Amino acid sequence: MIESIGIFIIVLAGFALVKGIDVRFVLFIAGIALGFISGDVFAIFNEFQKSMGEGKTIAPICASMGYAFLLRMTGCDKAMVHYIIAPIKKLSWFLLPGSCIVGLLTNIAIPSQTAAAAAVGPILVPILTAAGFHPLIAASALVLGSSGGGDLFNPGEPEVVSIQVGTGAPLTQVMDTLAQYEIMAFTIAVVIFVAISYLKPPTNQIEYHSNQHEEDLQPTLFKAIMPPLPILTLLLIRPGNGFFAPLLEVYPQGLPVAHAMVFFGFLLIMFNTKRISTLTNEFFKGLGFGYAHVISLIITANCFIAGLEAIGFMQSIISFILHAGPFAHIAGSLSVWAMAVVSGSGTAPSVAFSNGVLPTMSGIDMKNAIDLGALGALGSAFGRTMSPAAAVMIFAAALIGVSPLEIVKRTAIPLIIGLILTIIASILW
Repeated sequence: MIESIGIFIIVLAGFALVKGIDVRFVLFIAGIALGFISGDVFAIFNEFQKSMGEGKTIAPICASMGYAFLLRMTGCDKAMVHYIIAPIKKLSWFLLPGSCIVGLLTNIAIPSQTAAAAAVGPILVPILTAAGFHPLIAASALVLGSSGGGDLFNPGEPEVVSIQVGTGAPLTQVMDTLAQYEIMAFTIAVVIFVAISYLKPPTNQIEYHSNQHEEDLQPTLFKAIMPPLPILTLLLIRPGNGFFAPLLEVYPQGLPVAHAMVFFGFLLIMFNTKRISTLTNEFFKGLGFGYAHVISLIITANCFIAGLEAIGFMQSIISFILHAGPFAHIAGSLSVWAMAVVSGSGTAPSVAFSNGVLPTMSGIDMKNAIDLGALGALGSAFGRTMSPAAAVMIFAAALIGVSPLEIVKRTAIPLIIGLILTIIASILW
């Protein structure tokens, strides 16, 4: 009886998400309702309080967001895009897939998909339209690149952090698995997107006028290398790399994400001596933004999971996955994908899945747990990239003056094929 009521509450939560109600409100209220019918509503409030101070989750995510705010204010994000795009502009045959890759690379350094699109879009869309591509193709390439999973290469992303914390696996192992699946799925999606763009170009007329203008902050090579520098440092200072042996004695598991982001953040501030106070404030403003917009999702997702655990529903999901064999990969990734499509959020579904399923799975089969987490994160990223409710989709649609659904029609098929083929490959390996 309790599980039946629980399923009804979950369905209502899904309906509320479709109606556009804030995903954090929906997750928390659903968790409270599930706790109430289980007779242990206080467990949900206890989970809220516990999640508010979970340092392993908060530190890397908020530090990464603080650094991203610095990159934006100093013009480092635009400088990186400028130098990446420069060689691609000269290769007309590579311009469309190259544009997707530019978005991906930008999203690696800038955790927010909308912020990545905002950095790339005003430069990239005019270049593509001037080269003869329809504005809808240009905006779709922007969304596919900026939201197609580049953030999964960033160790400070909540999806990555949740997999690492949920499994207890070394960060390098989690990153390697994510990179393997993301590269495969993204490559497939881009190839199909480019093929469809040439074989079936849009026929509707769109009046697009570029508002591109010269940046006040001129790009320099120093600014351009600052966005990827912390990530490259994290990837280099890893167990087994003898070149950094002295540092690995201090950090045997590799350099913590928060340490790298804070170090390079304040280094960047010190190189801008005339704006030290302003930039310091911006860094901590970014920390607060990360808590308000990302950590809040994780807190409420954990409350929802606590509610599912209280009625025994989460245990049923875990039991199914444990005994589902190869179907676990399909069920896990597609369920997270569907939630991302409905909610427009790539973070909440992936984090909820990782926090709810992976701790138990990792105690039985560590490799399978990491695979499940990686596929769930991939499904979540691809679901967001074809959701009309996603902020990055709304931004790109507004940039050229169309409905988000018009872009969804261009991104959906490539993303679905890329995800399904990657899931099949994960089962066969």
